Amino acid sequence: MSARGTQGTAAVVGGRGFIGGACVEALREAGWDVVVVTHNARLAARHDGYRWGDMLDPTTLGPAVEGADVVVQSANFPDYPFEKPRRRHSFLEYDGLGTERLVRAARAAGVRRYVYIAGVGVTENPVKPYFQAIRRGELAVADSGMEHVTVRPAFVYGPRDNGINRIIRACRYLPVLPLPGNGAQNHQPVYVDDVGRLVARAAEPGAPEGTFEIGGPERMTMSAMLTTALELVGRKRPVVNVPDGVARPGARLLAGLPGSLLTPNALDFMLEDFVADLEPLQKHYETRLTPFLDGLRDYLHR
Repeated sequence: MSARGTQGTAAVVGGRGFIGGACVEALREAGWDVVVVTHNARLAARHDGYRWGDMLDPTTLGPAVEGADVVVQSANFPDYPFEKPRRRHSFLEYDGLGTERLVRAARAAGVRRYVYIAGVGVTENPVKPYFQAIRRGELAVADSGMEHVTVRPAFVYGPRDNGINRIIRACRYLPVLPLPGNGAQNHQPVYVDDVGRLVARAAEPGAPEGTFEIGGPERMTMSAMLTTALELVGRKRPVVNVPDGVARPGARLLAGLPGSLLTPNALDFMLEDFVADLEPLQKHYETRLTPFLDGLRDYLHR
């Protein structure tokens, strides 16, 4: 462990990821000494400020968060949201059981505050398996006895996201933009740096506890969101609807193949509406939300 920052020590589990990386940067800017917890044991052994911690292996999690004042959980399974249950790469193993493992380790290590990055769309009694897993994790955090904050982002975008950026790359070669459900899903895209800054605020001693959803200032359909991004980089494409009768059998077929391919659960997840209730956030946290075009211009033009 390096020398403690002015705020103390924060362990960011999943700190090498898209959202986790933004949290690491925001916490450091706020004066925290940050430990990046990664499932890559070799990388952790080679770099100061890194520790090995595998959400699937509870024996690694205690040493990973030892000495931390705050734990931030931002760990997703590889190729999220495309589950591979045979490899234990699933919402249940990470957001559900994995959160329970990490909460136990953090509590045993004397961690003061726990910040869990979940997602909008979770209800008290969810029906769909991915929301059930996330809700299970939320309850583990709320019942932990630690100070706790759950952050529920809507669709998060930024320089390292695998959503908008993947589609922009694909449209170098595609004459049209194929979207299941005709892209009519409602979204409230939030810039990743806004999520990072909220997490840094939520980590502070005495910061409001509870569950806070965060989305951007605009609501738009998936089609409008992607069309806006493609127009900005000069790759405007017509949207073509992929009917459910085609998309769902295709997802079942692709689920059995290796690689980052579509699965039925991932398809369902993609068809969800992801909009945030900002009232609790605006009541308890002073947060500037970046307009969608401003966020895109911040990195796409670079």
